Amino acid sequence: MSFRPDFCAPRLADVPLAALGGARVLLLDADNTLAPWRGAVPDPAAARWVESAKAAGFRLCIASNSDAERLRPLEEALGIPAFPRAGKPLPSGLRRIAREMGAAPDACALIGDQLLTDVLAARLAGMRAVLLEPLDPSREFTGTRVNRVLERILLRIFRIR
Repeated sequence: MSFRPDFCAPRLADVPLAALGGARVLLLDADNTLAPWRGAVPDPAAARWVESAKAAGFRLCIASNSDAERLRPLEEALGIPAFPRAGKPLPSGLRRIAREMGAAPDACALIGDQLLTDVLAARLAGMRAVLLEPLDPSREFTGTRVNRVLERILLRIFRIR
């Protein structure tokens, strides 16, 4: 099932590293996962989680459809590389990121807040998928707001969460 995540959590800080099922490379969405939409400063709890994951030996990066300029402050604040214009939900961008991170897709997990981009892209790329609730759904791109309506229907149909 392309829409079913491996794990769901309210926030990144609520994801136990043990729930990542053997993934050693973690691709993190930016908007409403690491920071509020278009935010330049990471959520403090997310930043602490990133540090604990790095300390535990995970390799992390930011995988976002945003441009490089938007991701630069998060990249610098968290000390992890950013891969802009990932092209989610298409899998090719995620597969490229996995290669650049030195991992096979099945050794990766994508963590994000959108079923129709993050979870679907991870599944199509052969990665584990973790679905979070958005940090601040009141501040989102208009297209994302439209997707959220369809996501709510799919979440109900597939009994996710």
